[in-house]
Amino acid sequence: MGVHGLTTYLREKKRLLSATTVLSSSAKNSVPVVVDGWSFIYDLYQSSNLPWVYGGEYVEFVRLVKNVVESWIKVGLQVYFVFDGACPDLKFPTVVSRLNQSHVQPAQLFFRTSTSSRSTGRFLNETRILPPLAYSACIYALETLRPTTDGLELHFADEEGDPYAVELAGRLGGYVIGNDSDFVILNSDGYRGYIPLDEMVWQTPLQEDIEPVNNDDADFQTVRKPKAKRKAVHNPQNLGGLLPPENTEELSLSFISYSPETLAKQLNIPASLLPLFGALVGNDFSKESESNSRKIQALFFERQLTLTQRIDKVASTMHSVVSPGTPRRKARHQVGSVMDLIDRTVNALLSRLATTMGSGEIEAIVDKIVNATLQYAIPKYGGDVTGREGLWATSVCALHDPEACSILPMISHNVMLQAEKSDQADPNLLEAREKYLDAYRSGLLSPKSMDILNTGSSWARLFLEHPDVETVGRSIGRPIREWIYTILDDTVGLPTAEIAADSTTGDKAVKGTNVDEESDDDELIDVVESDDEDSPVRTDFLAPLKGELHRLHAEDSSEDEATEPPASIISHRSLPTSPPVVTDYLRRGTRIASETVDVKPLSMMLSSISLFDYADENAPPLVLRSKEDRFTIFLRILQSDISSVRQLPSETVLAVLAVRWVVNILHLRWQETGSKEREKERWRKNEARSFLSSFTWASSDITGAHHLKSDPPPIEDRNIQLTAQVLMAMDTIEQLAQTLLLTERAPSNAHQLSGKAFHGLLTGAATFTPSLPNGVWDTTEMGLSDAFQPEPTKKTKKSKADKAVPVVPSKVKGSKANAPSQGLFALLGDIDA
Repeated sequence: MGVHGLTTYLREKKRLLSATTVLSSSAKNSVPVVVDGWSFIYDLYQSSNLPWVYGGEYVEFVRLVKNVVESWIKVGLQVYFVFDGACPDLKFPTVVSRLNQSHVQPAQLFFRTSTSSRSTGRFLNETRILPPLAYSACIYALETLRPTTDGLELHFADEEGDPYAVELAGRLGGYVIGNDSDFVILNSDGYRGYIPLDEMVWQTPLQEDIEPVNNDDADFQTVRKPKAKRKAVHNPQNLGGLLPPENTEELSLSFISYSPETLAKQLNIPASLLPLFGALVGNDFSKESESNSRKIQALFFERQLTLTQRIDKVASTMHSVVSPGTPRRKARHQVGSVMDLIDRTVNALLSRLATTMGSGEIEAIVDKIVNATLQYAIPKYGGDVTGREGLWATSVCALHDPEACSILPMISHNVMLQAEKSDQADPNLLEAREKYLDAYRSGLLSPKSMDILNTGSSWARLFLEHPDVETVGRSIGRPIREWIYTILDDTVGLPTAEIAADSTTGDKAVKGTNVDEESDDDELIDVVESDDEDSPVRTDFLAPLKGELHRLHAEDSSEDEATEPPASIISHRSLPTSPPVVTDYLRRGTRIASETVDVKPLSMMLSSISLFDYADENAPPLVLRSKEDRFTIFLRILQSDISSVRQLPSETVLAVLAVRWVVNILHLRWQETGSKEREKERWRKNEARSFLSSFTWASSDITGAHHLKSDPPPIEDRNIQLTAQVLMAMDTIEQLAQTLLLTERAPSNAHQLSGKAFHGLLTGAATFTPSLPNGVWDTTEMGLSDAFQPEPTKKTKKSKADKAVPVVPSKVKGSKANAPSQGLFALLGDIDA
């Protein structure tokens, strides 16, 4: 992740670029660190060697999350977790490519490998897929730990988490911990640098050598052999990775950090040009789509260049453009604008292909580099209060003013559309928007929902499933997601086609204006910084680019006369005439493909579940209805509106609803076609009971190896598909509950699930006898008795005594039917006779 090859470059230049820091639990340290949440989840699950193929060991994962964070706080770290928000559309090609590499291809390899080979530890480690509920389990662990300490905070970014994390670290005067080299490209005032997760090493104190003790009353003395005769023993006191040593009171943590200023000095370019450097070398935003045959970085670099050589080439090219060698050349070719800098650098990198490319192709590459560079832009903090006290100036955002925060436009589509037609405020819409904002900032609204609100895109969490069957994201998850789309559209609105068209026009305007205004160099230079009169002038080349785009947005706003209205002129009901569309990104065969889904009106969806009274046009948004009304809608959507569900303990609701949903959906699919394949897909009762028994409410120690006859349990294709189905149901139902603000009635219970226990019960490898809470199984089975597949009948082998003795008939002369078997020559003899 991050800039291509930069992680390798940092490792090769570690002695020149890094600084080492050691923290100890005995010292009174206080070092703020901002942790990239997703890097932490991936690295911790990988380094812990927890089984993944069974669907996830979330009980143990929660324990490890708490252990690591508590140990960090113990050595003096103030921990601030940052999780990504909505993914920008510019990053979609990168996300699709990563999903293909990290989910689709490993699953295809898994099911194309023999059962014995794919069960080995080496194979499972090389094809590892992150379990889909790891995010929910991690959030639960952190939220559980947060009230017990002052050294932990959780932040959910407005959009991409990397700029938010660096900006937060700058405000706190701390570091960023992660596995993304973008953290050494991004920069802000007060930012101390980037700490790679694999560069953190735990240290425990060495045991002191015991000196011989002389006792006058004793007849013997303990003597130690000379050191020269000792064997070299591996020092176990240095432990790399996230997991701290156990049962140790005294801890020390050593880590290596890289700062943007040190990297810029090594590359011999200004630190303000690192974003442009990252875009030219190649980052997550400059990646072309897989269908594009001309890759940008393939045009910049010769094929034989290594990653480090590519970085050196871009740095030297940028340095030659910014600081020409001779004064005469500098006078003739002085860079007057940031667009001039980008254009000259791109043309210099394309010099070997200049005769084979047209001007339009080069302009398209320049535009791509500009957009990729702008993703690194971080606004400068204008306040006076630093540290934790300077955060959360308003309830909208911890870092930005409301008018500068990018999250408000995501949840204000209906607001913007209505503001042009009415000057009357609708308090219902304002309240609904505030509820969604508070839920997201508290971690109670999934970032997947923010993707829908921001770009109209939906990304179902994929896991191991058979590549030859329809993906569970479509068969199990889509009917629920369609409800999520409708509820979000009714409450705060979804991006419409008109908005998308305007953004495209805006991009064209940026491109055209850049060309028209490029000759006016003086107007584009916005910021010139100097330390004193004797110091050389340092130009912030990224500031003019940001200033230019700000002016372009201002021009567009003045032409359309449609700026974001204040909250006092907002109303609720005036939706766009064209229905919104959501793009679903799902697995199709052996690749990730996009599918468009029309968002249906709320009145139509409510009528489909026989809630006609709720479909009144003058009714408030669903999230403002009473909790009981919302829970009724929730159960009707999942076809489980029965009284026994309402009486279940809250911790069991989501799991029971997930099983009921999967069983019912697969039964309906079989009834539609009557095919044998879909009949085999249906669940059996013992499978449903086994899943419900895989939570901690059924047994307090379901993850213990002593509860399994064979550890790990056997891996069977059907059980893998069952796991994929029910995990998709749990994840999607949890998102639906968050959309309806029902997390108290149907909270996430991923932290109680053990996939290994589920497979152990399915294969008969489990030795424990689970005990389900009262009413759980009766509620699960209610109304679905015919939806389950009959249990397979076991074929019993007959004993030798029970086998019938064959009766040998008496030989009849001339009867060939009763004749004993003869050889070939005997048959030929009969023919001759």
